[in-house]
Amino acid sequence: MCNFLDIPGAAAGGYLIGSIPFGYLFVKLKSGRDVREQGSGATGATNVSRILGKKMAIVVALLDIAKGIFAYYLASVLLKFSGAGEISAIFAVVGHCFPVWLGFRGGKGVSTAFGATIMIATIPAIIASGVFVVSALVARRISAASLNAIWSFAGISFLLDVNVWAKIIGIVLAIFITFTHRENIRRLLSGTEKPIFGER
Repeated sequence: MCNFLDIPGAAAGGYLIGSIPFGYLFVKLKSGRDVREQGSGATGATNVSRILGKKMAIVVALLDIAKGIFAYYLASVLLKFSGAGEISAIFAVVGHCFPVWLGFRGGKGVSTAFGATIMIATIPAIIASGVFVVSALVARRISAASLNAIWSFAGISFLLDVNVWAKIIGIVLAIFITFTHRENIRRLLSGTEKPIFGER
């Protein structure tokens, strides 16, 4: 049974977990620079790779994924009501994108969203990750791959027999991730979005 404070508790806990700025901290500790003043201005793995290289970017991506997983798991264990994990996980994505510690300037939310979706609806999330890989190889733009993946998750969740939370969160996350990528979308449309590996 859910009491009055359980829902805001799940939201607040997820937000605080998601707002841990791994990308910012790694870059600051290793280079003394503010990752938000470089490249795209985001704190995620793609921008980290421009400063610290691919290996550190992978570490940051895994830690950001773990935030979504941990937020879901912790809320599910501590708060015994249906939807606790889902609420916490989606607010972890919000926390990653708008961390209070960094003046609400964080990342784009893709890695943390993947961690959240893998817990909420595993099969759609795995399929969406495949869409991400294929899109990244074909389009050579992480932003395009991310948008294709999150909208694929939303669509697949409606096609497969998953719970209603997955369907609702799939749409919410797709809209939210599209919003965080609004500048990338403008660059994609104008042909100025930078490719992953440089131009051929």
